[in-house]
Amino acid sequence: MPPGAAVCYPVAVNERTLRLLTRLVWAAVAGCLAGALLGWGLAQMLHIPQVDKITSYTPSSTTTVMADDGTPLANFSVQRRIVLRPEEIPNSLKLAIVATEDADFYHHGGIDPAAIFRAVVYSILKGRLGARGGASTLTQQLARTYFGMHQRTIKRKLKEMLLAIDIEKRMSKDQILTLYANMVYLGQGAYGVEAASRLYFGKSARDLDLAQAALLAGMIQNPERRWSPIRNPSGATHRRNYVLKRMLDLRFITPQAYQAAIREPLGVSLHKQRIDTGAYFVETIRQRLEKSYGTDALYSGGLQVTTTLDPTLQRAAERAVREGLVKLDMSLGYRRPENVIADGRATSPDAYSPPSWNDLELEPGAMVEGVVTKVSRRRATFRIASRTARLDLAGAAWTHTTSLRRILRPGDVTLVRLPTTVPEDPKKPIPVTLLQIPSIEAALVAMDNRTGDIRAMVGGFDFHTSEFNRAIQAKRQCGSAFKPFVYLTAFQQGYTPADTLFDAPFLLPDATGKLTYCPKNYHGEYHGITTLRRALELSFNATAVKLEQLVGPRNVIKTARKFGITTPLHPYATLALGAFEVRLIDLVRAYAGFANLGVTPKPIMITEVKNLDGKVLERNFPDLEPAMPPPVTYLLVHVLQGVVLEGTGQAAASLDAHLAGKTGTTNAYTDAWFVGFSPRLTVGVWVGRDLKKTIANRMTGARAALPIWMSFMKTYLDALDPQTRKEDFPVPAGVVFTPVDWYTGLRAIPSCPKVILEAFLDGTEPTESCSKKRHELVKLPWPFQEPFYTPRPGEPMPTPDAVEIANERLAQKQTLIH
Repeated sequence: MPPGAAVCYPVAVNERTLRLLTRLVWAAVAGCLAGALLGWGLAQMLHIPQVDKITSYTPSSTTTVMADDGTPLANFSVQRRIVLRPEEIPNSLKLAIVATEDADFYHHGGIDPAAIFRAVVYSILKGRLGARGGASTLTQQLARTYFGMHQRTIKRKLKEMLLAIDIEKRMSKDQILTLYANMVYLGQGAYGVEAASRLYFGKSARDLDLAQAALLAGMIQNPERRWSPIRNPSGATHRRNYVLKRMLDLRFITPQAYQAAIREPLGVSLHKQRIDTGAYFVETIRQRLEKSYGTDALYSGGLQVTTTLDPTLQRAAERAVREGLVKLDMSLGYRRPENVIADGRATSPDAYSPPSWNDLELEPGAMVEGVVTKVSRRRATFRIASRTARLDLAGAAWTHTTSLRRILRPGDVTLVRLPTTVPEDPKKPIPVTLLQIPSIEAALVAMDNRTGDIRAMVGGFDFHTSEFNRAIQAKRQCGSAFKPFVYLTAFQQGYTPADTLFDAPFLLPDATGKLTYCPKNYHGEYHGITTLRRALELSFNATAVKLEQLVGPRNVIKTARKFGITTPLHPYATLALGAFEVRLIDLVRAYAGFANLGVTPKPIMITEVKNLDGKVLERNFPDLEPAMPPPVTYLLVHVLQGVVLEGTGQAAASLDAHLAGKTGTTNAYTDAWFVGFSPRLTVGVWVGRDLKKTIANRMTGARAALPIWMSFMKTYLDALDPQTRKEDFPVPAGVVFTPVDWYTGLRAIPSCPKVILEAFLDGTEPTESCSKKRHELVKLPWPFQEPFYTPRPGEPMPTPDAVEIANERLAQKQTLIH
């Protein structure tokens, strides 16, 4: 029989015995009341806790991290709890709790003599002290929960009664009931009626109907098993209907409402919050909150945190990174997967359960982990969480194997792709195709140019496998993606995109001071007279290093610092080629500054933090820092647009939008980059291995990073309205355009083979016109051009030693290739 219910036991007791028993019970009750009135004397003997604290007590509450549109990203808590105010708890739920736990709640002063009488009678008749009989009032239960008194002793019971009386003196009935409703445990890790309502019904407590309110109230005494709607639906239904009958008997509800409620199905399913996006971003937020507000506030303070993350863009970023890495890794050939039996992680395939299977949803077309359970020549069986999957030989065609036994064995863990239609019958195997868990990593950051808001962030292929956030924690060489700082410094000093340098081998001092360092271009070829535009679009290394020497390496470093590069940089010749390590988020910030025409945004991940009472603790606004005059920066943007249209990033031209950017590739192909931007959004992608090893031969930024960037940007651009998609970079005052020859940088004439509309600062346009002689000159091999070129003051030029070194390196490269 549930506690709090009126009971009648058919026991043979004569009238005289009953009268004596009644007097004894009332004497005991009177003794308890008298003891309570003794006050602090008894309290000191029993070591009664200070009850003052409960009047100002706020239960530990969940910190919620939300995306920019208010959708939850994650919760941080010791206990899953959402605290409600009295007016937020529906009256039907309050009455259901009272009817179930303490029908006389609004009439007693903390203890219920009648309930104590029933409990004592029940204990005597059962012959066991402390047998259940519903003697504890709701206030006593609150005191027991708050002060953690759970021993079944007379001393504990007396403490509980004294505390209940004291609580009733200090708090209103509504305050007591609200605190009780916020503290009560309701199973499945849910504390309080709001968390339970969201868990079992997927709605707020204020939206519960009568039957749902009765179900939650009925669960209070045994939420995990006996009255759990998940583990014991029939028991939960019976208990709910009992609560509704109690409410009817107490005239809390009408007969019509009662009849309608008992006919309702339970309608319960677990609505556990599944955080399936933004794991790296959320972890960064968690670390930031803990550092700023402390551990207690993070896990118990109920902070409400609004972030800059765009859920749609975040999903697109994660899809682009995961799909791009898998495709890239598979293009390098098949690798035998890790085996959980061989490495000791599991004794059998059935014993293996990776974190990615927690709350796994088998979405059509998704990539999921599977463990091999059985293999034959033409078929392999996998386990994916609780489901069975089937791989046929045709599903592994990309491996070029003729037998699955050659590439798989029981215990192997690999990626598989689900079909477009997943069988609903759990007993039916799911047909899958074979993929491969990549050994390569990647990171992506998307930033709003106008605000600095981080709209998407991916720190690696799988957060469960590695929590290291390569987007903000990794420092890697960025290769040619650093060159824009060199060219921007040159434009600031008066160079124009049409100015020419001589692209040829030359020598510079190495670390020991000897003239042994000879910058070489990617293909080992040099091009002679070349414009700065052509050199940046096609990423000529020799010209970039030469330009760095002319403008001054320290000036280049100053430019990089103005645009937000925070990592150590040194004035060496290799600075121009990105030899020093940078963070992806810093490089994205810098390129967003380019897109903003010289105004650098500070990255923002949190827009607002409120405490449990709604008080704003922190609010972040865009912080933009002028770094370079807009006309000067526009010259760089205009050239970087050419990188996309004509240069190393020209694959992105297919996206049909005004875009700019730069590829980056490091020595030995250890790091691949592409950082690009539209007028509104800047996105950077890095691809590489955690250990500084070669990705693969000729694995450039254009091949490894650019496809991921394009996949993400396509999703972003396709969601824009046509007018916004066609938006171009604004032309600042002081910039003029002149038709020039792309090869020579001179004013164009009708016979020029490739004419572009070049941007110049007003007054710096070329005055000399192109000619047929000039065209013939730039087509010659660089040694034949040199006699006709006039070097700039201080410009390093070719020497015999430089030519010899360049030829030796070219021969070595050709030997390695062949």
